[in-house]
Amino acid sequence: MSRDPFLADTEGLDPRGAARILAEFPSQCRQALALSASPPLSRASLRHVVVAGMGGSAVCGDLVSALASDRLPVPVTVWRGYGAPASIGPGTLVVAVSYSGATEETISTLEAALGRGATAAVLTSGGALAALAQERGLPLVRLPAGLLPRLALGYLFFPLLGLLESAGLLLAQAPERDEALRELELMGKELGPERADADNEAKRLALALRGRVPVIYGSGLTAVAAYRWKTEVEEIAKLLAFHGSLPEADHNEIEGWRDPLAAGFHAVFLRDPEEDDAVATRVRLTGELIRASAGGVTEVWPRGRGRLARLLSLIYLGDWVSYYLALLRGVDPWPVPAIEEVKRRLRAAKSRR
Repeated sequence: MSRDPFLADTEGLDPRGAARILAEFPSQCRQALALSASPPLSRASLRHVVVAGMGGSAVCGDLVSALASDRLPVPVTVWRGYGAPASIGPGTLVVAVSYSGATEETISTLEAALGRGATAAVLTSGGALAALAQERGLPLVRLPAGLLPRLALGYLFFPLLGLLESAGLLLAQAPERDEALRELELMGKELGPERADADNEAKRLALALRGRVPVIYGSGLTAVAAYRWKTEVEEIAKLLAFHGSLPEADHNEIEGWRDPLAAGFHAVFLRDPEEDDAVATRVRLTGELIRASAGGVTEVWPRGRGRLARLLSLIYLGDWVSYYLALLRGVDPWPVPAIEEVKRRLRAAKSRR
């Protein structure tokens, strides 16, 4: 019997138990359904929704924006940065999301939005953002603390759905949410460390990607999942990764695969059974064109029938793939020393002003 390459030193490489938290993600999502804002968000006539956040905290906005594209009568955009876009004002709902509550960019956006008369709400576990929300009497969803933002997606995403629903913007009916949670629970049992790679899709994908730079492609609904895969591979496995979307990549990036260096890259196409026929054709043709030069080409399919299940299942799979890539690379998936160093240097620069 072949030795499972992921079990050699799991405890030594993962002393904080990231695998346990990943396995508990379906339970986290169920718990998150019970989280609500206090005071509640009042219904208002809205023309625009802006989710303000950075890093792992902003991903919930990406998911909502993808789901809203053909379901809501108002646009949902994600703002990553300081200040606020000029479009924010009366009639705009700004949801400031920062798991830690200390994200200076998000705090600055909330302050700018309030100064322009926008409706606002906050999702956070505490910090200066929670204090600002309480000071201004804003709807506040207080999230359970103790995780990294990238491991708290359930706590961030489902309360955001609830906030929008309370504002009259329904994105997912109860049956669709229930299906998504059932699929996640099945995946949690199938993708954990105790399941060998022969029966574990995430481990097989990590082995296929080992020694190569991942390039993750999505389209439509799966484009946001492709971006999440990229950021998780970078944060968890400490491995540079890239993402793109079709059909756009066929108008530029496809030429880059002719480079001899492409042999060191592996293309992963995140598919969707509901994708447009023209996109399906492009995925097939693009894969055929780059297969000769790429280090590898893989297609990945979601679970479930509803949009929510398909989206969350792809993201959950990508989180596990990133975790197993970290083990294969011999790195602890929890700490983010480069990110912390950037923050330290920013604090030092600010103190010298």
